[in-house]
Amino acid sequence: MSERSRQTAAGTRRRHLGGFALAGLAGFCVDAGVLSALLALGCPAGLARVPSFLAAVLTTWAINRTLTFRTSAAPTLAEFLHYVLAMGLGLAINYATFLLALHLSETAAAQPVLALVPATAAGMGVNFLGSRRILHR
Repeated sequence: MSERSRQTAAGTRRRHLGGFALAGLAGFCVDAGVLSALLALGCPAGLARVPSFLAAVLTTWAINRTLTFRTSAAPTLAEFLHYVLAMGLGLAINYATFLLALHLSETAAAQPVLALVPATAAGMGVNFLGSRRILHR
């Protein structure tokens, strides 16, 4: 591989990682907003987390396919479902960490949005690899 090819590949990886982090931040904000709204309506934290996570996944899928990986093909339901399946392990890790934080921390139990921080961090690496394989071929 030439030096120019290595530099191009390194630049692409940095763009992917930066875009993925930006999409993750947007997804986190959506997740926290939906979770907060559902908690305010009296929904239990564990149950409220399901639609909040799904809203975050939809947000990150849209941003990652458009900006991070610059997918030029039109979005399809099949692509979205593959993305959701790829996010499945990240979801499991994220959700388990969320519940664990609620269980171990009185502060997180009182303010469940705080439990999103370690939960999001725990699932992020797995989700990056899954996104890259689905959206950047």
